[in-house]
Amino acid sequence: MNVSDYDFPSPKFIIFHYFIKWFIDSFGIIPYFIFIVGSVLLFCMYALRKSFKKNEFDKIVMISIFTLIIIGGLIGLGYDINNGYPITFK
Repeated sequence: MNVSDYDFPSPKFIIFHYFIKWFIDSFGIIPYFIFIVGSVLLFCMYALRKSFKKNEFDKIVMISIFTLIIIGGLIGLGYDINNGYPITFK
């Protein structure tokens, strides 16, 4: 059973792609940005605020980098799914 491109057992997180596709097909791209991307962004902002109050600047940098990566990925994936680009899995 080949579960990845390199014969290493690794997850492909297909369920997230199907959920995002269903959400965009059902509600549209704007509600996706508001509810899904916005909720992740609010959670990251909450963690940033909590770390800032404790003066943990190394955590602030790590959370900021994580926020940029995850929000950029969610926006790009939503944009691709909305434009009809297929989700391909090998």
